[in-house]
Amino acid sequence: MNTISERIKKHFDGDVHILLIVILLSIVGVIIQFSAKGRLTMGGPFVPLQHLVKSLVILVGGFYAMGVFSRKDYLKSTKYVDLALYGSWFLIGLAYLYGKEAGGASRWLQMGPLSFMPSDMAKLCLTISLSKMFAARQADPEAYDPAVLFVICFKLGVTCFLIFLSNFSTSVIVFVTSIVLMIFGRVPYKAIAIVLGIFISTGIGLIVGGVGQRAETIKHRIEVYVKRMFGHPSKEEIELDDQGTNYQLKQSLYAIATGGLQPKGPGNSQFRFHLSQAESDFVYAIIVEEWGIVAGFLLPVMFMWLFWRGALAISYSAKPLGGLMSAGLTFSIVSQAFLNMFVAVGAIPVTGQPIPLVSAGGTSLIFTMISIGYILSVTRDKAKTQLART
Repeated sequence: MNTISERIKKHFDGDVHILLIVILLSIVGVIIQFSAKGRLTMGGPFVPLQHLVKSLVILVGGFYAMGVFSRKDYLKSTKYVDLALYGSWFLIGLAYLYGKEAGGASRWLQMGPLSFMPSDMAKLCLTISLSKMFAARQADPEAYDPAVLFVICFKLGVTCFLIFLSNFSTSVIVFVTSIVLMIFGRVPYKAIAIVLGIFISTGIGLIVGGVGQRAETIKHRIEVYVKRMFGHPSKEEIELDDQGTNYQLKQSLYAIATGGLQPKGPGNSQFRFHLSQAESDFVYAIIVEEWGIVAGFLLPVMFMWLFWRGALAISYSAKPLGGLMSAGLTFSIVSQAFLNMFVAVGAIPVTGQPIPLVSAGGTSLIFTMISIGYILSVTRDKAKTQLART
């Protein structure tokens, strides 16, 4: 055990609590993905192992990236983040025009057998870029003059718009994360209110105007959600929606209802055969179906634990950048997880977001691990702060 502990400390640095959460969530992810993909693994006896090996290879790569960034000085490793952000804009545009299409949207760049989603890169880079801007002005909140606010709006606006064209829910996560960063970054509330007004009205205008690949789908899903929650749809409308937009949600609710109090056990999910994205967008429903309501409760608790540990960096980080960056990246990861869970239980309109570290996904997992690597790098400031106080 001492040898294992020494190896972990050698390759990873930072908050042990966060590392433990990541390991636990990753174990859950591997198990549930292997189970949920059972519906895809009927091509031969070795196909299930192929999916398992692929997931493990991506996971090992993610842990390696997390270890590398956890040991780096975040002040140095974020030096050229703006160039990376501009590069991600180019890649998102490339994916939109020439990328691999799936689910009616072009979000992926195909590179041989691998696919890459540039929006994950943009989400990470924008959070760090804005954190750097806000950190530089912590000592003087009056420094947010019109020119600075324009730069903030430009970075946020371009990033959100490009992602919005093919991935509405991710653009919402990016926008909300940026607003949270503005609050922590001491941006004047009046300026935040102006930014909120501009971006919300613009977003509504883009949806109503049918801009983007998923505009019609977004409008339809919102209409169905509002009608289901607050309206009085006819029997014919309910039957039609249950065959269309509401079909996946209905299967998710059935999975949760049948497994909540009487778990079916790992590998025994029935609704993985009905849910088209059982291993990603609706993985929470499979977790509850197979492991019960206790697991369904513990999963959000673990993400709240992660959020608490990441947000603590604000109180002890040696540099303003560290606290802001850790809070922003942690919020982005946790909000994405809760978005997935809210969709699975019908609390919000259906949208496609994986649970970080748990759902299947290559690019999403790698960039999540890099984000956590940065968070771990920031948490090393705690030891320095304690040493300085003694």
